[in-house]
Amino acid sequence: MSSTVKANIFGVALMVAPLVLLSAPVAMAQEGVNRTVLNRADLTRDPSMEVVVSRLEIAPGARIPLHTHFGDEHLVVVDGGEMTAPNGKAVNFKQGMTVYFPEGQVHGGMTNTGSAPVVVYTTHVIEKGKPFQTAAE
Repeated sequence: MSSTVKANIFGVALMVAPLVLLSAPVAMAQEGVNRTVLNRADLTRDPSMEVVVSRLEIAPGARIPLHTHFGDEHLVVVDGGEMTAPNGKAVNFKQGMTVYFPEGQVHGGMTNTGSAPVVVYTTHVIEKGKPFQTAAE
């Protein structure tokens, strides 16, 4: 069963050259950032971990704050667009692009500077009972 959750911080993420770009949630609600949880299940070989698959939509002008997770994050860009990094560099999120963020890696800080929403599907393998996301700014 799916449930829609308005993310405190959710993300679109990616590494480009030496830039660490974005991904997922925190403790403060962000206008224009919406996450829909599509599936949540225990990790088969380790029930202390869970797998969370979500659809994340970042509206034009919305920002994903810097954050980390208690586990790994993978994402696939469904509807791409231009995002801007904290240093002002524009990054083109292309349809089909994949990104990986290992546990504890700070990512995010990206703003959708395009004219359409950026949509990504994320898969998190995270520790159960810990916050989904922790602010890093």
